[in-house]
Amino acid sequence: MITKHQKAKWRTLVGTAVLSFCDIEFITQECLKHLPTDNICKSVSTLPFGRRVDLIIEILQGWANTPKAATTLIEKLKLAKKLFSKYRNVLAHNPLCVDIYVQHETGDIVLDHSISSLREKEKSINFASLKKLADEVEDLASELYKTLEKVIKEVK
Repeated sequence: MITKHQKAKWRTLVGTAVLSFCDIEFITQECLKHLPTDNICKSVSTLPFGRRVDLIIEILQGWANTPKAATTLIEKLKLAKKLFSKYRNVLAHNPLCVDIYVQHETGDIVLDHSISSLREKEKSINFASLKKLADEVEDLASELYKTLEKVIKEVK
């Protein structure tokens, strides 16, 4: 149903997206290591991703004179949280599937490949969307690294 070449393309994009999500997870840990004035990293490192992002945003918003880079970091973390909730678990925990459609009038068969949540069918990603997502998450991870570095420099 799916060729080795097609499967390799899917694997590359899933790998890019998942590794970029891992980078973003790491960045939140670095935020919690460097941004709070108290040593809380060990206590909060086990929080789920969304809760960590919420805590980091709260810390940043609590600063008296929020640096411009901190505002940018908040925006990018909010986007990361949105992408995580929509795609990360779908990619990490579900197989590549094929839907088979038969056109009744002509008998033509159409194959549609996607990664779909086995629990929530509405959570699905096709190849074109995965390509866009992989690029977006990879770029976001890079931007988060750079922005965090700026924030740390501005507050130290």
